[in-house]
Amino acid sequence: MSSAVERSCNFSCVMTASVLVTSTVLACRGGDESRGDTVETADRRDVPEQAFSIASGQVAIEYIAHAAFRIHSPGGKRLIIDPYASRVWIGYDFPENLTTDAVLITHPHYDHDAGQYRGHPFPWGNDVEVLQEPDTTVIGDIRVEGIRGKHADPYGKEFGQINTIFVIEIGGLRIAHLGDNGPLTDENVTALGRIDVLMMPIDADYHILKEQEIQSNLASVRPRILVPMHYRIPTLEPSDESAESLGPVEPWLTEKGNVRRVEGNVAVLSAKDLPSTQEILVFGHSPLVLSPEG
Repeated sequence: MSSAVERSCNFSCVMTASVLVTSTVLACRGGDESRGDTVETADRRDVPEQAFSIASGQVAIEYIAHAAFRIHSPGGKRLIIDPYASRVWIGYDFPENLTTDAVLITHPHYDHDAGQYRGHPFPWGNDVEVLQEPDTTVIGDIRVEGIRGKHADPYGKEFGQINTIFVIEIGGLRIAHLGDNGPLTDENVTALGRIDVLMMPIDADYHILKEQEIQSNLASVRPRILVPMHYRIPTLEPSDESAESLGPVEPWLTEKGNVRRVEGNVAVLSAKDLPSTQEILVFGHSPLVLSPEG
């Protein structure tokens, strides 16, 4: 317990709701280690589209829900990763009118490509770049590299189980989003290189990755921060019929140490303040995402 209390917190918080600016690094809170420490952020309900004011060397990670994130750069660029189709398999809606400079799609499943593969209208116009293939693209102060992976068995055979792992290099940080990739191969790990923040599908029912596969990926990549994603969110899923066979993340977290929780859905990170030992960062979903009941 003492180690959890003594660790200095390594994340900055987002402050006011009228103008979003970063604060000084927070002091960690004590408490039950199974509950985890808390990273505070502002409630962005009133300013969903206002740009972040973040310094050079800082990156804002905004969790939307499921496997969808929006990344904000110091230069004001934004990337959305894996937007889901509203009420297709999962039971809630994707927020409308989220602005972005590019959309990254790891694979053509409706809970990762906004339903594009199934013919749903794509929410963004032609001026928004869509990245889906293994390639390297520069968008302002962001470098995006796509790495060819493979969708976890037994899913995705209708499109050849393709899955692009994205590495986003920004502000001195290297962030990897695995999509629905299965166990990482040696070639994947070599291509990934140093990863500071790893976004990986994890749920207590092991819908995508089994526990041994999760631990193997962590041992191979050795990220400083693990961000679980692609799990059932009970407050948004009123029916067991939606997101069938997908479990929540909380039971998986129960016996894990070094858990920190974002108080809200945005965290500001910097390379100079990365934790010295691996930590699990757990986000709340965006307040713009509502259950069918509202």
